Amino acid sequence: MELRHLRYFVQVAEDLHFARAAARLGISQPPLSLQIRQLEEWIGVRLLDRTSRRVTLTPAGTVFLQGAKRALAEAERAVSIARDVARGEQGELRVGFNASAPFVPQVAAAINTFRARYPEVRLALSEVAGTAQVEAILVGGMDVGFLRSAAPPVLPPGLVATCILRERLMLATNPDHPLAGRRDLRLAEAAAFPLVVYGSHRCGGFTEELFALIRAAGAEPDVVQTVQEVSTLLGLVAAGIGITVVAQSLGALRSTGLVYTQLADPEAVSAIWMVHATAAAPTAANFAEIVQAT
Repeated sequence: MELRHLRYFVQVAEDLHFARAAARLGISQPPLSLQIRQLEEWIGVRLLDRTSRRVTLTPAGTVFLQGAKRALAEAERAVSIARDVARGEQGELRVGFNASAPFVPQVAAAINTFRARYPEVRLALSEVAGTAQVEAILVGGMDVGFLRSAAPPVLPPGLVATCILRERLMLATNPDHPLAGRRDLRLAEAAAFPLVVYGSHRCGGFTEELFALIRAAGAEPDVVQTVQEVSTLLGLVAAGIGITVVAQSLGALRSTGLVYTQLADPEAVSAIWMVHATAAAPTAANFAEIVQAT
């Protein structure tokens, strides 16, 4: 039995007239009659009573009609879903991001646009360190990642990175700190004060890059506290425990206890990279297109 047998039967059962049903189906009457006989032989029961003057449903045909309609509806629904999934309009999008990515306007706007444009796609967001994002995308556990790195990230074959934002680094201090609001502030000056930094396993390489910049400026990092969360990082800075260096986008987190001062060093920059598989899933390809257009 094939779906065409069900379609032919439903049309005959609704019209109760072979000639009219054949015309609606776009076939001649003899092949239609043959298909109905094959269906009845396959099921093993008579579905229609036929005479030269009328066609009626048997009791078995009446019951079968309802099931046939449901089967056809489910088949059409399956086809529609498959097409939507192939276009990236249904399914799931798994996005990983570092701590600062949600504060990047392009990222936040892209997520909002994607949700509005593809409401049937389940959006799963996870905060994951940069190196772990790469591994998750590589093994298929994540579709798109956002990681921070001054230079293009080194990726295994099959993954691609696109720079979506390059921004200056800022020194965050409390308002009473002697470096607060200083013009032409350089890392070498900031390195003379105790630092509050992210734990290396949480920042995906940002802390290591910061240490490298400080050492290149001729100083050594003096770490007074290592933290795991953005709120803790900035809270300790506001409390005067130490200073920290953050990307400019994190300057959106305003507080009366914080002052952000741009670093003047030309190399004091960072970037956000979007990473996904070269052969991205349809949902990921749609999302990447939105990010790049934002």
